[in-house]
Amino acid sequence: GRNMSIQDVNSGRYVCIVGHDVANNLFKGKPEKAVNAIVRMNNIPYRVLGVLASRGSSFGFSRDNVFITGYINSKKQFNSGFSYTLAIMTDQVNQVEEAMGESEGVFRAVRKLTTTEGNNFVIDRNDSVAEKAINSLGFLTISATVIGLITLIGAAIGLMNIMLVSVTERTKEVGLVKAIGGKSSSVRIQFLLEAILISLLGALFGIVLGILLGNLAATVFNTGFVVPWQWVGLGIGICSLVGLLAGLYPALKAGKLNPIEALRYE
Repeated sequence: GRNMSIQDVNSGRYVCIVGHDVANNLFKGKPEKAVNAIVRMNNIPYRVLGVLASRGSSFGFSRDNVFITGYINSKKQFNSGFSYTLAIMTDQVNQVEEAMGESEGVFRAVRKLTTTEGNNFVIDRNDSVAEKAINSLGFLTISATVIGLITLIGAAIGLMNIMLVSVTERTKEVGLVKAIGGKSSSVRIQFLLEAILISLLGALFGIVLGILLGNLAATVFNTGFVVPWQWVGLGIGICSLVGLLAGLYPALKAGKLNPIEALRYE
């Protein structure tokens, strides 16, 4: 398809551009059939000029479920009092302030505001929009943290159960080590190190998987990917601590085994 021309917009023709999901749903999985077809919005027939390429979702909202028509039609058919959003881009970062000041002057003139009247419009910079988006993600951050803590607790319990089973299965081995002069502290250290090693292997697998998925996402979205080594180090430290805590009780249990009873264990 094609984009709307200036003539399409100024003449108020009933033409539109639809998102990929809209075309896909209306034409049963064949969005290419939407071009030049007639669709109805508010019982008004519109001819589809083009279909937008799929853009995915952002902040939980689909960017493919859209219907775009000229502002004259929008104002006439839907609501004459709704607001407009315009995006302005500068070539250089140091031109942003100048562009904002110029935009403010133009819009004040368009809205016929006097020098004593305040602005009845809002100008936002990209960084302020990003800040608002980050603030709105606060709840998601808290939720992700809680889920992460629950996952860590579950992993610690699972690792502790594995080590307890290992202690039970290796009771005779522990008894033999103690019978030939092995110290209880050595047995405890051995089981603690095994628990930490298992935990670190899980961390290594997670790091490799995260790097692979990060590079895949960067390739799909055509962006750069940087490995956050600080978070990698923090993750390794947390996994080591989880392994230490999870292996503590099994290690103490193994260290307390009586060598004579352990050798008799069947």
